[in-house]
Amino acid sequence: MKASKSGVVREIAEERIRILYDLAKKAYPDDPELSKSYTRIIKQISRHYKITLSKEIKTGICKNCGSVLIPGISASVRLVSSKKYASYKCLVCGAERHIPY
Repeated sequence: MKASKSGVVREIAEERIRILYDLAKKAYPDDPELSKSYTRIIKQISRHYKITLSKEIKTGICKNCGSVLIPGISASVRLVSSKKYASYKCLVCGAERHIPY
């Protein structure tokens, strides 16, 4: 019976993470600090319940400063065709992330 309860709690936590990520993306243009607090909560929930973040969420949050990476607004995106990756550069802190394609 305990295993089923933990599965339900895990599903709720995953749903909460998805909702917080959507809220962070919506809040960024108006209030970047609120958006960062949402991403902080996402990381706390994922650590507490040992949930691996989805690829979309993991690549959508800057590892350095914790802001949401929205192409054209908070991040610049460049394709490096010779090495076959997309380069996301955070416009807040300048950190770069390479995502293979």
